[in-house]
Amino acid sequence: AASAANAATVYEKDGQKFDVYGRAQVNLYNDVASGVNGSSAEDHSTFDGSARLGVKGSTAINDSWKALGRAEWKVTGEGSENGTFDARHIYAGFDGGQVGTFLFGRTDTAYYDVLAVTDVFNEWGSAANSTWGYRDTAAAGADFTGRQDGQAIYRNTFGGFTGSVTYVSARKANDLDYGYTASLSYAFDFGATVGVGSQKFNSEDGLKDQKDWAVSASYGVVGKDLYLAAMYNESKPETAGIEQSIKGYELAAVYSLANNWGFLGGYNYAKNHDTDVELTNEYLLGAQYNFTSNFYAYSEYLFDQRDDAKNEWTLALQYNF
Repeated sequence: AASAANAATVYEKDGQKFDVYGRAQVNLYNDVASGVNGSSAEDHSTFDGSARLGVKGSTAINDSWKALGRAEWKVTGEGSENGTFDARHIYAGFDGGQVGTFLFGRTDTAYYDVLAVTDVFNEWGSAANSTWGYRDTAAAGADFTGRQDGQAIYRNTFGGFTGSVTYVSARKANDLDYGYTASLSYAFDFGATVGVGSQKFNSEDGLKDQKDWAVSASYGVVGKDLYLAAMYNESKPETAGIEQSIKGYELAAVYSLANNWGFLGGYNYAKNHDTDVELTNEYLLGAQYNFTSNFYAYSEYLFDQRDDAKNEWTLALQYNF
């Protein structure tokens, strides 16, 4: 979000606009966290560098319609031998103003609109839902997670309502036959927003299907005084005809001060009620200092409450352009 806000307009003329944006970041992780992020360090802390690079553009077709395009990649520097490029958003589409927006390609699904209210941490958080992954993914059984390729998305805002629907086309890479997601939210005049969403994925062979639904509520705006958010979701992944029941919730709070300091707190919990396994049980604390609007330092600490789990922490510098 910070990167997109600091996007630099490279070209703007005759209804055409082209922006470039991104970020460069370096983290100091403790040994537990650094192992997760790809480092071979086992008994000492380590630095880990990464970056994001994005371009986006629009061009006027007529007085009512614009064409849109966006491409964004995550670039891993340290923690891998030669660095890797991972696509985050690759899509094109149309903006019809009051008619709505139509997008095609890879990006977040409509279901993420409901989950996004608690996804406020720089490093961790948002770990009690199937879309972005439980802390114990091996015991979760979820197969269709994260951003999806091959989507057709429609989104529109009318009054205080924002609605979005997604169709996900067949993908052989993860044995997906088809999927669909939907969300609807309402923003009140006094600063609160409530939302509800659902998604369903069917595998090509019928052996791995998944259904999810979620509700969320938030108050305020991140970066302006006090922000509060909560999300509850249920997931029912199915493998070879055996359906599991996973329930989870996330809480998040951000308090921003006028002197460039911000403080974050949160709690994530998810449990597989069929296997009685806690997939996520963690407290999160964070602090951030903004040197400027696009350069800041942050520290976050994850207190993992599961049996035999270890806590994680990181210190980081991030530059957005």
